[in-house]
Amino acid sequence: MKGFNIERYTDSLSDIWDDFVERSKNGTFMLTRKFINYHGDRFKDASLLVYKNEKLIAVFPANSNEQTIYSHQGLSYGGLVLPKQIKLSDALAAFAKLLKYYAHKGFLNLIIKQTPALYHLKPSEEVQYALFVTQAELYRRDTAICLQPSSFKPNENRKRKIKLANSHDFQIRETDNMEPFWNEVLIPNLQISHGGTPVHSLQEIQFLKDTFPEHIKQYDIYEGDKILGGTTIFNTQKTSLAQYISATPYGKSTDALSALFAHIIQEKSSAFDYFSFGHSNEDNGRVLNHTLSYWKESFGGSTLTHDFYRVNTANYSILEKLIN
Repeated sequence: MKGFNIERYTDSLSDIWDDFVERSKNGTFMLTRKFINYHGDRFKDASLLVYKNEKLIAVFPANSNEQTIYSHQGLSYGGLVLPKQIKLSDALAAFAKLLKYYAHKGFLNLIIKQTPALYHLKPSEEVQYALFVTQAELYRRDTAICLQPSSFKPNENRKRKIKLANSHDFQIRETDNMEPFWNEVLIPNLQISHGGTPVHSLQEIQFLKDTFPEHIKQYDIYEGDKILGGTTIFNTQKTSLAQYISATPYGKSTDALSALFAHIIQEKSSAFDYFSFGHSNEDNGRVLNHTLSYWKESFGGSTLTHDFYRVNTANYSILEKLIN
């Protein structure tokens, strides 16, 4: 693997990193340093940049925890970000090089949650092959429900509920203010159903919304001055993702979210190739919330899997043999 070199990420490289991600075939705004750094104090960064003959050919967002590397515990997905034009052999060499780097630094395992294919601008499954060769363990698989907005076709039951919801005097509002949805809907709902809180605090999501106004959208549905529900949408170049979905008890009883999502999918996400409702799993994918999954499917969605792998860093040697 002559000519390949690793550089540890530092803040002085943030512009170079973000420019590379924005021009890549499988990176999104969530993999830029501008996004990652909002919670940088929570994680010990272990991100790497890979060069071939002094040309940047890959970046790898990661953090470390004891003897394990994660890509990335603070992100919905991660993995090796690659340029639009790269040979398979170079991508494999880049992955082998970073595994070897981590192994020599004393890290035993790499946990990687792959970026789902519907976010790729071009086919980008080089690392899938590298993971196979290095005998990685698939330890988690989530199921996300996705659809194509251009062919929106809810089932008959959902059509009736959309029609019923639209008979109410509901108003759908796009807003820059995350506070009503967070404090009046999402947090109370999560506390009742799971005894938990959102991954993002109100302050964090408001910061991200203000930082990425073109990528993060908030849509709330009201009856008069009463909020009934809402959704926080993360938009990438190809895909519109419902990052958070929640409704009040009254909002649920009136199927307010049926009206909200019918509107968003047809009017706000129509230019995207895909709309994703996100996953409906617990316990590392081994438990499926059937009710929630069916609710998403009723809008015309079907299943895409999101895979998580564990690989022994010492197995870089297997990949080296393949390359050489």
